Amino acid sequence: MQTGLLLNPDAIQGPAIAECGRQAEATGFDTIWVPEIFGREPFVTAATLLAATRTIRVGTAIANVYVRDPMATRAAAATLADIYDDRFNLGLGLSNVVGNSMRGHDWLPPVEKLTAYFDAMEAWQLSFKAKGNPPVYLAAHGPKLIDFAQRRTDGAFMYLTTSGYIAEAARILEGKELLVMQPVVVHDDIEEARRMARRAVGIYTDLPNYRRAWKAQGFEPADYEGGPSDRLLDALVALGPLSGVREKLAERREHGATGIIVIPLNLDAQRAPDWQVLKSILVD
Repeated sequence: MQTGLLLNPDAIQGPAIAECGRQAEATGFDTIWVPEIFGREPFVTAATLLAATRTIRVGTAIANVYVRDPMATRAAAATLADIYDDRFNLGLGLSNVVGNSMRGHDWLPPVEKLTAYFDAMEAWQLSFKAKGNPPVYLAAHGPKLIDFAQRRTDGAFMYLTTSGYIAEAARILEGKELLVMQPVVVHDDIEEARRMARRAVGIYTDLPNYRRAWKAQGFEPADYEGGPSDRLLDALVALGPLSGVREKLAERREHGATGIIVIPLNLDAQRAPDWQVLKSILVD
């Protein structure tokens, strides 16, 4: 069972990023994952973390296929794997219509976009002989993207989904890796834990792709319109006392997750994370 940590590099001061990498390695995480949001470039951030560490893997979760061509992606991944002892994981995704339109990109049917992208990426001939061979993962929620991940990648990421749907995705993936990005709030007061989770999950409740996914998993509009309901939060987030958080992580594993990527929602990103709290929630 892999246990990774998602870092938000946009909220960390530059010199502290390297130290976070060293601390994550010392705490016992297998992999550090860096997202692409609206600030730091994920491959540059990954290189910073790889240079600061010795054994932990570093990956993008996710790098947006709309904002860089497939040759650049292949070159960046191969370069990092080659220089840093094959410790790089390439995580890709489509992001969403809203985010990509803000950057001037026209949305295409997802499987069509990914097919052309992967064909070009895999056909690209590098001008150097790379020693590493980074595994490739895809952010996939709907059945078509999960099927694409099964055929063309080493595995899939899932985010903000139920344990039942994780089990269905694991069935479609047929033995490929399933990495669950798991929001976590450790707090003895369940209502305070929900308040923290609601602030984070609420970012996604107006996005059509998440609404479609939640509707397919049995949720009603009342669960996400106007903000996430308690029912939605309790299903998607590992929240509350430590024992309950660990039970939720174990539940994800029992339903088919081969790896957990911890997303700590109640740690102040402007300060050094509480590494003791993070160590306490690692999946055994």
